[in-house]
Amino acid sequence: MKFNGTYKFHAPSQRVFEAILNPAVLKQCIPGCEAVEYADENHLKVTLSLPVPGLKGTYTALLNIVQRQAPNLLVLQLQRQGRGGSIDATAQITLADEPDGALLSYDANAEMSGPIAVANNPVGQGVAKNSLSTFFKNLEKVLAA
Repeated sequence: MKFNGTYKFHAPSQRVFEAILNPAVLKQCIPGCEAVEYADENHLKVTLSLPVPGLKGTYTALLNIVQRQAPNLLVLQLQRQGRGGSIDATAQITLADEPDGALLSYDANAEMSGPIAVANNPVGQGVAKNSLSTFFKNLEKVLAA
């Protein structure tokens, strides 16, 4: 499953960059997120509750910070194996300052196997894109507060 797109924030790229790496902010912004904590400086443990039929339940995933160049570049890798299947996703995020805020661009790819792979269809992709949109809107609200 591939995703790419942009989102315009009304905050400078440095604030957006820092917020994306802040566990408390991520917990507020990620739909279904129950907990986010640093395992070490380059790994975040994320606990999500999924309401999706057939996958309903609580899952933990490891988010690796593969590359960071504040405030313009983040490369993140999400890995999870276990009940529900496996996910190996990578996202490259770039931030560029514009006169009225930061423009975030993302390019992501997710490989899935097991029951979670059912999400790799038009309905599942719609749910994933909706969740991503919700994340960005929530992040914009946190940054505006």
